[in-house]
Amino acid sequence: MGTVLLIILLIPVSLAAAGVVVTFLLAWLVFPGGGSRGPNDTLASRVVGVILAVIMEWLASVWVIAVMPARAWRPRKSRRRLSEGRVPVALLPGMCENALTMSVLAAWLERSLGVPVRALRPVRYFTGVEVLALDYRKQLEAWMDELGAEQVDLVGHSLGGLLARHLVERGGFAPRIRTVVTVATPHLGSALAALGPYRIMRQMRRGSAYLESLNSGPTSVEARIVGISSTHDNLVLPWNCALSPRGDNFIIRYRGHLALILSREVLRIIVRELRD
Repeated sequence: MGTVLLIILLIPVSLAAAGVVVTFLLAWLVFPGGGSRGPNDTLASRVVGVILAVIMEWLASVWVIAVMPARAWRPRKSRRRLSEGRVPVALLPGMCENALTMSVLAAWLERSLGVPVRALRPVRYFTGVEVLALDYRKQLEAWMDELGAEQVDLVGHSLGGLLARHLVERGGFAPRIRTVVTVATPHLGSALAALGPYRIMRQMRRGSAYLESLNSGPTSVEARIVGISSTHDNLVLPWNCALSPRGDNFIIRYRGHLALILSREVLRIIVRELRD
C-alpha cells in the first residue's frame, strides 16, 4: 500500500519536473521573447531569479497536475454578503485547471477585496472556446442571480482570459461585466499550442483564425480589460504573446506560467485594479 501511494505521489512530481525543464528550455533557446533584463540587474540577481522561477513553477505544476482530476469539485459557498454598490469576482481557470486549482487565489482575493469570489468549474476540458464560454456564462448567470449582482469582475488565467474576453466581446454578456483581468493569457497564441490536436489548441495557435478574428474585432465594449504577463512565462511562447491587445498591460519577471496564480505580486495588481 505504501509503495502504491509513493508511486501516486511521484507521478505529478516527475511529470511537473519534466514539463518545467522542457518548456523553460524552449522559452530560452527556441522562442525567446526578450525584455527580461532590468536596468539594475546583476548577473547574480538574474541567476537567483531564474533558479527561483524554475523552482516555483515546478511546485505550482505539481499542484495543478495533482488536482487535475478534481474537475467536478465544487467550491464552498462564500459566507460574504454582497454589499450595495460592490461587485463580486469570478475566476476562470485555464486549460486542464479547475476550481480547486484557483482556490488559493480565490481565498486571497476574497480576503483582500471583501466581496464574494467564486472560481468557476469547467464542465469539460477539450472543446472550443465558444462552448466553454457558454458553460461559464450559465454558471455566472446563476451565481449572480443568487447574489443579486448586476455586474461581475472576471479574472482569467491562461485560456480563462480568452474565455473572459469572449464573454465580453463575443458572448453577448458585456453589459454585466465591469472589469476583465487576464493573467498569462495567450492573446496572440502560443507556439506550444501547435502540439495539441484538440479544437481548443488549434484556436490558441499563433495566427489562428479565432485569435485573428477576436483581436481585430470591435473594441466598443464598456468593460475595462487589463493584462498581466511575465517575461519568464514558459507556456505562452514567446512570452510577449501574452500582452493584451486591449487596455493596460502589467509585465512582471521571474514567474512561470502556473506560478502566476500563486504569486502575491499578481494578487496585489489584481486587487489594485479591481478596487480602482
